[in-house]
Amino acid sequence: MPPLLSIVLPVHGVERFLPQCLESLRADGAAPGEVELIAVDDLSPDGCGALLDAHAAADPRTRVLHLTENQGLGGARIAGLAEATGTYVWFVDSDDWLPAGTVDAVLAELRTETARAVPADVLLTDFTHVYHDGGTGPNPWRRVLADSPLVEGCTAAEHPALFNAVLAVWNKVMRRQYLLDLDVHFGRGYYEDISVTYPLLLAADRLRYLDRVCYHYRRGRPGAITATSSPKHADAFAQYDAIFAFLDRDGRADRLRGLVFDRTAKQALTVYDTPGLVPDALRPEFFARITEHFARHRPAGHGFPPGLRGLQYRLAARGSRRAHDLLRRAARLPAATARRLRPGRS
Repeated sequence: MPPLLSIVLPVHGVERFLPQCLESLRADGAAPGEVELIAVDDLSPDGCGALLDAHAAADPRTRVLHLTENQGLGGARIAGLAEATGTYVWFVDSDDWLPAGTVDAVLAELRTETARAVPADVLLTDFTHVYHDGGTGPNPWRRVLADSPLVEGCTAAEHPALFNAVLAVWNKVMRRQYLLDLDVHFGRGYYEDISVTYPLLLAADRLRYLDRVCYHYRRGRPGAITATSSPKHADAFAQYDAIFAFLDRDGRADRLRGLVFDRTAKQALTVYDTPGLVPDALRPEFFARITEHFARHRPAGHGFPPGLRGLQYRLAARGSRRAHDLLRRAARLPAATARRLRPGRS
């Protein structure tokens, strides 16, 4: 019998966090052979490889792949997926960790799902943010998922608001054969997972949400892409192209094309507008890529949203970068003024 769950763990430069992550992957209530852990040492420059080998020696569920060339997060996931044999697969990041009892709780859900006539293609889970100072915060998008049709199971078309939630791969446990049949692949560089997660949600016959915190997502650590100035933020555009290429060849989700365009356009403009992400010298080129994204992927007949965002989209579609930047500065000014004028501030 194949395992019920394969956990794929890409590892690179996280020696400080790896022991906590590995310990959190325990499954005390699992039957023998029910879980496998595929740990991928992505040519880590620190002691991660030795830590993984020691863990595998003590835990027969674990197999370690030592890559001879650094593949990046997307490539390491691809390598791990090729070795996985489970009915379901979960991609966990090795600088994060799971709350106690999570693997057992997820296994219980998967046992129920595999007994159904139409098992879930994807099981979404709740999560918490953990900050570098030790503080935590709840999933800000939980309200979109809890008390929704996702609790019992539905398609993306039946609950499109789920695209307002996080679209990362780490809080999604997916049926492995469904993922393979989609013929989609993790990208290279930044935002590598959205070329998988969008199709994963768009084409599923059944999505389910488990309203249980199953993941601690570490935010703000040095090197995190959400806090790093880099030309690699432009990698997002290749991932957008891959998402729309999937829509072009798979008609199951074409009616959600406008929603996907809105979501990708919003992300691209948010990256551009967030101070410190796109290097100053590359900002004109990045904005031009946004304009190209509008020209290439905006669906026929697609209307702009109302208000400030709609004006922002119009300027991006026209390539009016300077007008857009003036608009964003003007929009931020009232909020900044209000903060200065709050009682107790001088």
